[in-house]
Amino acid sequence: MSASDSEMQQDNETLEHLLGVVVENREKRCQQVRDKAHQQAADITRQAHARSRARMHRHVIELREKYRLRISSANARNQTLLRQQHQREDRAMLDIAWPLLREAMTALWNEPESRSEWLQAALADASSRLRDHGWHIEHSPGLSEEDQKLIKRLLSHSRFKHPKLVAVDDIEAGIRIRTKGTVVDATLEGLLSQRKAIEAVMLARIKQGVANHG
Repeated sequence: MSASDSEMQQDNETLEHLLGVVVENREKRCQQVRDKAHQQAADITRQAHARSRARMHRHVIELREKYRLRISSANARNQTLLRQQHQREDRAMLDIAWPLLREAMTALWNEPESRSEWLQAALADASSRLRDHGWHIEHSPGLSEEDQKLIKRLLSHSRFKHPKLVAVDDIEAGIRIRTKGTVVDATLEGLLSQRKAIEAVMLARIKQGVANHG
């Protein structure tokens, strides 16, 4: 083999070696690029899943809160409707009971024994509250002489002797006692003037009676 042939062979071997190195480096570089791309893809996928889970979690929380508010609103609405229904039922009962109460009190006034007790209670209340003499006792035009005598007799041994009895047309039952601007109203209308308070007591007793017989 000539010297030129030997040199050519060495050059070919060197070239092949260099080509091998280049190919190997290219493959390593490509592998690194692929690995990096895979890692980036995995990171992107993981982040996307995390964002998706976070959105889903927020969505679930929002749905729960929305349903909670709906349920709360529905419960409040139902409670309001139920309360209104109870109020209508209570009003209906009181609209029936109130006239019956007036009738019962009128019946008490029309019965001599209970009328006497009514007068005694009214005079006792006035005696404890009024301090001035000169009573004007207003009564219905139909108050009997016996009842008028009873009033005078009940006051005969007190400091409120000699009351002036006056018949007035606006009294259906009971008496009204006046002295120097102060009034003790024991008439039917006076005793029933605090209607709301009386109705509250009536309603409580009606419901208690229903509960006792339920």
